[in-house]
Amino acid sequence: MKRSERGQFPTLDLYLSAFLSLFGVPPKLETVNGRVVFVFPSNDDLYKLMANFNGNVNVPVADFVVAIKTLRGKMLSMRGTAHGEK
Repeated sequence: MKRSERGQFPTLDLYLSAFLSLFGVPPKLETVNGRVVFVFPSNDDLYKLMANFNGNVNVPVADFVVAIKTLRGKMLSMRGTAHGEK
């Protein structure tokens, strides 16, 4: 996946996106070739949070699950509207 603009980090990873969202970095959602891409501003704080995610830091489980469900709902909503469905 390529960067759509300089200074942005795109990912398809729902769980990483939920983790970043949980820590105050909400993604911008874009549709690319029928797939929803989570796009984050690329900066040092983002990469520190990604290192924490990959380092398996403890998170409040219920809050993480809510973040996953929220992003999944937004993602499915965007997929539906991309195909002309409601």
